[in-house]
Amino acid sequence: MLGTELLETLLASYAECYDIQRDYPIQDAVYPAYAKFNVTSAKYVLMKKAELWRVNCFEHAFFSVVSSLQTEDLQKLRRQITEYMEPQLVRSGAKYPPPNHMYTFLTAIFISEGRVSPEVKKEAQRFRYFKNYLASIRGYSEARLLVFDLEAGEIFGNRAAKEMVKGYRKAGILKKEKNWNLGRNLK
Repeated sequence: MLGTELLETLLASYAECYDIQRDYPIQDAVYPAYAKFNVTSAKYVLMKKAELWRVNCFEHAFFSVVSSLQTEDLQKLRRQITEYMEPQLVRSGAKYPPPNHMYTFLTAIFISEGRVSPEVKKEAQRFRYFKNYLASIRGYSEARLLVFDLEAGEIFGNRAAKEMVKGYRKAGILKKEKNWNLGRNLK
């Protein structure tokens, strides 16, 4: 399976709930796709003006297809999170996120066509970015990193992406495609 094929498969699954933008530029890089999601929940009594509470939750997912994931890719991601994604996408340039902000996930999905080295895999699994605002009164933001290693047929990620990894493994997205790909290469 090619990285672009997996990218299109992932985007098709995201399209139902996310707003997707192609070729999204951030600083010195262009991501093939960017998906944005937000949901608002509120509790009120009798009428909407008597609101008890409201929470806003967000996710910004960035997709990247690379020949082989490298340490430099992770370093660039960390720089982009601290210099652009968190200040602009989470806080909109303000000191804190808006009131009622509960959380924002900054999700990076790397599709590595070549095998990921054990050192880079370990670094990806240890990747961490977490920031809370006003002792969590204004919520928090967290980076989730998900990696599809096409050559090894593996899916892994950092601790924050644990549920995503479990979900994609359970869906068997790489195993099904790997078997299909092997059959195609034998012709």
